[in-house]
Amino acid sequence: MRPARLIPIALASFALACGGGTPPVTPDAPTILDVVSADPLVEGSELWLTLSDAERLGATPSLRVAGSLGGVSLPNTTSEGSQRAFRVTAEAIATFGASSGDFQLSVSSAALRTPDYDASLHFASSLPLSLSAVPSGDVHYEDAVLLSGAGFLATTEGDVEAHLVGRFTPDVGAAADVDVTFPVWPAERFARDRGLMRLTTSLGGGASGAFSGNLELSATDAAGRMQTVDAGALTLSVRPVELFALSTPAASLEERVSILGAGFLGAPDRSGETTLLRVEGTFASESGAALPFGPVEIVPRFVSGSEVVWTLNAVELDGALVSEAFGAAWGRLEGLATPITIVGTTEYPGAATPFAFDQTPTKQVVYMRFLPSFYTSLPRFGLGAAAGQVEELVAERVRGIYADYNVEVRLEEPTDYSPNGYARVDVGGTDPNGIGLFGYDNTPGKDVGNVRLFDGVGGTNAETQADGYPGYGGVFVESYLYWSSHPELPGSAPTGAPPPDPLFDEIFDPVRAQSASLEEVRGEGDPGRAAQVRRALHAFADLVGETVAHELGHSLGLADPYGSATSFHNRLDGEGCLMDSGSARPLAERIREPGSTPTHFCGDAPDYLTLILPR
Repeated sequence: MRPARLIPIALASFALACGGGTPPVTPDAPTILDVVSADPLVEGSELWLTLSDAERLGATPSLRVAGSLGGVSLPNTTSEGSQRAFRVTAEAIATFGASSGDFQLSVSSAALRTPDYDASLHFASSLPLSLSAVPSGDVHYEDAVLLSGAGFLATTEGDVEAHLVGRFTPDVGAAADVDVTFPVWPAERFARDRGLMRLTTSLGGGASGAFSGNLELSATDAAGRMQTVDAGALTLSVRPVELFALSTPAASLEERVSILGAGFLGAPDRSGETTLLRVEGTFASESGAALPFGPVEIVPRFVSGSEVVWTLNAVELDGALVSEAFGAAWGRLEGLATPITIVGTTEYPGAATPFAFDQTPTKQVVYMRFLPSFYTSLPRFGLGAAAGQVEELVAERVRGIYADYNVEVRLEEPTDYSPNGYARVDVGGTDPNGIGLFGYDNTPGKDVGNVRLFDGVGGTNAETQADGYPGYGGVFVESYLYWSSHPELPGSAPTGAPPPDPLFDEIFDPVRAQSASLEEVRGEGDPGRAAQVRRALHAFADLVGETVAHELGHSLGLADPYGSATSFHNRLDGEGCLMDSGSARPLAERIREPGSTPTHFCGDAPDYLTLILPR
C-alpha cells in the first residue's frame, strides 16, 4: 500500500514545480543552516530554522516538510533576525502520526525556495504528563518554582497548570484554606522534562508563612485533550521579602540601579501590589557634612521577583541639578534599607539591610545617532566604505575635546540611564534649513547650569521655529563640501556656507575622484594610496566630531555662560576656541592640521564645565 501512496504525492510535487506553484531552487537561493525544536513534535510545536539571507524570503514564507508518509506545509509564525519559526499543524500530525525518521525540509516564498535540508524529526499525537519530583523548602513570592517530570507543553502547544489545595499558616495571624492554580511553562525553550510555575500572592496573600497541602498537575493540548496527574503532598515555607545587593554601589543622576533580592512584588498583572524601600542613615553631601537622613521611602520599578530598578531622579534646585532622593548634587549615603511589600493596604516588611551608596557627580551622557542621510552623504566624500568605522573616530574626537569633564559619548542608545538622563545629537547629511549650516542646536533657550540632561539636538522643534530661528537641529555633513571649489551639490552655495578652502580639495580630491575601498579604509594596499585615504578619513571624522562637540556645547549652556541669555558664541574670537562662531573656525584648525592651534574651551567655559560636570 505504501508505494501506491507515494507515487501520486511525487507526481503532484512535480506538477507544482513545473506549473509555477512552487518556485525552482536557484544557485543563489537562501539555504537552511540549522533546525531546532522540541522532541517530540506535537500540534502547536514550533520548528526554528536558521537561514542564510532569510530576509529575501519575505515576511511570510512557508516550510514544506516531506517524509515517507507524505508532505505538509507549515506556516511561519515568528521571525527573529536570521531565524524563522514554523508551527506544526493538526494536518501535520494527521499525516505523520507517531513517527520518527528522516524528513526533507524546504522554505519557500512566492519567488524563492531553499534547497532541501535533511532533518531527523519525531512526531507524536500526544504527550504523557508526569511529575517526578515535588518542590519543597524555602521560597519567596514571585519565585519561578521548578517542577521536574515529563510532558511539559510550550504555550503554543497547550496549557499546563499546577493546582495547589491545602492550608496556609502565616507567621502572624490565622491559618486559611488555599485552592489556587498556577500556569506552568517550560523552564527552557523546548524543555519537556522541566517546568516553571510562578508563585504569586494568591498562595498566602502576601504574608510569610507555611503552606501544606497537595499538588495536582494538568495539561490540555492544542487538540483539547486533557490529562491530570496527582503529584501528592507539598510543603513550602514562604520567606519574607529580602534585599541582597545593588548592581552598582555608585550612580549619577538619572542612572538606573538594579536592586537584587527575593520576594519583590509589583508585577503588571498583579494590581494593588508594590514594593518600596524605606531608607535611613547619614548622608555626606559634596560639602562634606554628614547629616541624618530619612526615613525616606523609595518606590523602585518592578522587573521580577528578584530585581527592582531604582532611578536616581534629578530635580532642579536654585538653578542646579540635585537628586530628588537626597537633595544634593553628589554625596555618600550610609545606613539601612528595609524592603516592604504591599498588597492592597497591608504592608509586609522584610529585614533591614546595611548598605552604602555613592551618588557620583553629574554625568552628561551623549548618544550620537547617525541618521540614514549621513550614510547616503558619505559617498560624496569618497568615503562610503568607511561606514561602520568612521562613527567611532567621530566619537573619539568628541571624547578628546571633553576629556577634562564628566561627559560620556556613546554610539548605542543608553539603557542604564532614564530617557531624562542623556542627550541625543543627530548626525545627518543635508541641512534641512537650506542655509548650508554645519550644525544647529535647536533646543529651546540657553540651558545655563545644564539642568536639561535630556536635550535632543536634532529633528524639528516648533518652539524654536516660533522664535524665528531655523527649526531643524543636528549636524549636517554635506555642508562641508562647500569648502571645495567643486562641491558638486545642486544649486548655488547658500548664505551660511563657508568660502572654498584649497586645503579641502587637497585632502579630499584623491578620494572623491576615486572612492576609497574597504581595504584602503583598513589601511591595506598601496602605502601611498592608504595614506591619502587615512588623511581624508581622519579629517572627515574630525570635522564631524568638532561640529558635534560645538553643538553639544550649546546644549550645555555655552558659550559665555555668565553673560547674556541670547549670547551663544564667544564674545571675542580666539585661535582654537571651540565655541567661536563658525566663520572664525578655519578648516585647518578643525582637522588638527600641523601648525594650527588645538581645539579648546575659552573664557569662562572651563570653570563653568568643571562646576556642572566635574570628573
